[in-house]
Amino acid sequence: MEQRKEIDILDVAKFIMAIMVVGIHTLGRYGIYPLFRIAVPLFFMISSYLFFSNTEKRGNLKYLKKFCIRNIKLYCFWFIVLMPIFLPMGGYLTGNLLFNAFKLIVKLFFGSTFAASWYISALVIGMCFVFVCDKEKMNYRIVFGVTFAIYVICCLNSNYRNLMADNSIIVMINRIYPGTIYNGFLVGLFWIFLGYIFACKGKISDRKRSEIGLIISFVLLMGEYFIVTKYHLTVDNDCYFMLVPVCYFVFDNLISCEWKCKRIDVKVLRKYSTIIYCIHASLAGLVEHYWISGDNFIECTLKFILVLVISLIVANIVCVLEKKKTFKWLRNAY
Repeated sequence: MEQRKEIDILDVAKFIMAIMVVGIHTLGRYGIYPLFRIAVPLFFMISSYLFFSNTEKRGNLKYLKKFCIRNIKLYCFWFIVLMPIFLPMGGYLTGNLLFNAFKLIVKLFFGSTFAASWYISALVIGMCFVFVCDKEKMNYRIVFGVTFAIYVICCLNSNYRNLMADNSIIVMINRIYPGTIYNGFLVGLFWIFLGYIFACKGKISDRKRSEIGLIISFVLLMGEYFIVTKYHLTVDNDCYFMLVPVCYFVFDNLISCEWKCKRIDVKVLRKYSTIIYCIHASLAGLVEHYWISGDNFIECTLKFILVLVISLIVANIVCVLEKKKTFKWLRNAY
């Protein structure tokens, strides 16, 4: 029963995080950036936690295959559905088509094909990585250190790029890596492994300490945001160092929450959160291209509301139709 409560609250959290991700891609500078940036890390952590919490299946390769196949189907579904949007808007239908096809293949592993799709490929690759580490019983402190070091590099490439512009190591990484390092599978490794640690150890801090830790770390996150924006250190407001303790304490509080969900069908919220995540960025691109191209407060707010409402409508249509025998294939949408 306790495990069911945990899953319920995590499904609700994923739905809230999905709305935050919509805000990231529509509200621009009016979005609460540091707060909204907890969304994708928590998506990774929740997926990893739920996967590795199943101790009977954790070391079972069939379970991993099932997980990977389900997410590959999810990727393929939205790749096909969103092709009419991302192919022309991404410039894939002009110029050298063979080279463009090669770019798509590279982005499949090291970035996004349809907008925000990098999360799905990063989840599959990262889960396989952590699965192997668990299966081979690697020293978790070493794995934690390696994945955290990679996350540090992602932070330096994102929020501190202007500070590190002349750093030879950072320059070399950007030349070698065929994509944006902080929007690919490398950035997901740390968050997936952190979810794995929670799955193995359960709640790590006591409630009071966890709540105090969350407040302090959030204040420090806002301070970091102020510094990187005031001194123009960032090229993208993606990776913050203080996201680590914030997400740690948020997740620690979530899995200890005793909230009971009786009136909300959390299974529906789970489906909605995945569909919203997969479709929202492409919708945002359409809205910006054909209707609201400005970036003032009113236009950004309208963009956020419009994209969110359309995403919810699409999610609702999918959830209604997939119950019919003819439309069972729509279950691949989530």
